Amino acid sequence: MKIPTTPDDFQNEFYSSIDVMDKIGDLRIRQLVNILDKVNDEIIISGIIKIFKNTKRPNTEYVDQKYAGKILNRIKPKTEIDLILILNATIGNWNKSVEELPFWLKENYGIALLKNKLAEFENQNLNDIEFEKLKTIKWWLKM
Repeated sequence: MKIPTTPDDFQNEFYSSIDVMDKIGDLRIRQLVNILDKVNDEIIISGIIKIFKNTKRPNTEYVDQKYAGKILNRIKPKTEIDLILILNATIGNWNKSVEELPFWLKENYGIALLKNKLAEFENQNLNDIEFEKLKTIKWWLKM
């Protein structure tokens, strides 16, 4: 396992870890988490965003997102990426059962900014799926 130096490296190491879970359990993903303290938060965040928006792994999508969420919860990477950009990138493919993403958003951005940005996001031309997922984010966060 190599230390990720780009979001693509992160994504590749992550998927390599997920893809061997049926053989070795979550050992490799735990090893990945243990080396992430050597990785820039922006690389972690950008890699995780790529995982949440990836539609090319439908058979493992929930597991992918659940473990990406667990990394957010465990590492708590910080970012100043515009929240609207993150929402636009992730909400369409986000699995509503992965509560770690909304809770990380709240922790990273703070409740006041999150409320403002969610209201701003709601005023965009959302499709029905995006609107339902936005309602679910608010439900998870009791907003």
